[in-house]
Amino acid sequence: MPADSPAALSAAFAAAVNARDIDAALALWIEDAAIVSPDGQSIRGREAIGAALHALVENDASVEIDVAELYAAGDVALAVGSLTINGADAEGTPYSQQSQSLVIYARGADGAWRVAIDAPWGLPKH
Repeated sequence: MPADSPAALSAAFAAAVNARDIDAALALWIEDAAIVSPDGQSIRGREAIGAALHALVENDASVEIDVAELYAAGDVALAVGSLTINGADAEGTPYSQQSQSLVIYARGADGAWRVAIDAPWGLPKH
């Protein structure tokens, strides 16, 4: 389901991942979206992002997204917040990974907001 606001998009993405619905999660990204890793490398395109999301849900992880600040200008928005991933490693040991995140959203011609660039671990250190 398309998101009608950036805040709704974050909630819809977390709900889709937590429901293990990769197709619904991917529908919330623009076709040539990117995820930026802590070392500055990027995962580009829905197919590559889908592979990353599959790895996340295969480990039975859940996500929580808290948008602390949201800035919008026309059809672009920037969210600053936090991401928490809860899961278990290969040995079954539980973990909770928290980070500060930055997300750039874009509103398409259909009026729906989608993720364009996600830096879930914050900006890379250079």
